[in-house]
Amino acid sequence: MGAGGSAEAMKFSDVLILVGIGMLCAGFIIHGWVESSQLDADGADKYEKSVYLLKGDKMILDIQSITDSEGDIAIYFDSELIDEERFTLTAGQKESMPTLESKEYGEYKIEITVDSGSVELDVDISRAMMLDFLIYPIGAAILIFGLQKRGIEQSNKSIDAELELSEEPN
Repeated sequence: MGAGGSAEAMKFSDVLILVGIGMLCAGFIIHGWVESSQLDADGADKYEKSVYLLKGDKMILDIQSITDSEGDIAIYFDSELIDEERFTLTAGQKESMPTLESKEYGEYKIEITVDSGSVELDVDISRAMMLDFLIYPIGAAILIFGLQKRGIEQSNKSIDAELELSEEPN
């Protein structure tokens, strides 16, 4: 430790507890993070997102119009156009576009272009196999193991004490 101090080595149980809590927090951040983007005809008028989807995964698109808006939505699978839609929304209107369900594994790309007005959009991916939720049981198992290991270490800890013998008069 700096400045001539000393620190006790970190115990393995403390590392497990730290890793378990870190994994649980990372899972909450991953699933709680909502990506919202604003598009307007004057500035950022184009949005592109590319994702890899397994068979059965869904891509959900919600568009909320800030002002009267018009634009196009194009969806590509491995660089081939599979769906194209035109949208016209009035101010304050919110619309969920048809959900895209992937038929096979591959790269899906969504392009949204705003011709007039401004919109706020949310793109969400719903996984069929829910593999991204595995982080919770793994993190919880590591945390519980670390807490159990720490309890065992605490119960086996030796107590340092000085014993003084005093002479008692007989």
